[in-house]
Amino acid sequence: MKFGRGFASVLLAGALASGFLGGCAGEKGAKHHMALNDENGFDTVWNGESKTLQIKGFEGKPFALFFFSTLCTECADQIPAINEILAEHNEARVYGVMDDTLGFDRDIGVLATRKVSFPTTSNPKSVAYLQNVVGGIGGTPVTVSFDANGKQISKLTGVYEKSKVLEAMGLK
Repeated sequence: MKFGRGFASVLLAGALASGFLGGCAGEKGAKHHMALNDENGFDTVWNGESKTLQIKGFEGKPFALFFFSTLCTECADQIPAINEILAEHNEARVYGVMDDTLGFDRDIGVLATRKVSFPTTSNPKSVAYLQNVVGGIGGTPVTVSFDANGKQISKLTGVYEKSKVLEAMGLK
């Protein structure tokens, strides 16, 4: 199939525009994560040099990423403690990362059944990205805590009492 110069010009203009706009879309290391249960999702900024992760709009405060799976009973056992922490500590933030999506509607059902109160993503690209940021996870549940500067300070694998999660988040 042969295309004329007009078609090539349109392709070139489109490529330049997408490259220009893509490069201007945000700061280096910034990623948007669609959340199943929060229409705004959440934005992260990863700095590979300092090995820090920040949540946009929540900079300078400790937070945690909670990695869990849909069929994991231990994960379901950890969720109430995380919900309690969030209810009792206004300064706390937890973001869920569901690593085995069943599709949007079924994922929403899992969150409802387990009464997940924190923004959660199951987008495969976001899941892979966040797993990479924390150095991988060997299974679920895993709660990874970050200090106010975005430095990873703990990685709890398994189910822990609320007091241990609070301590790991620097909130106790």
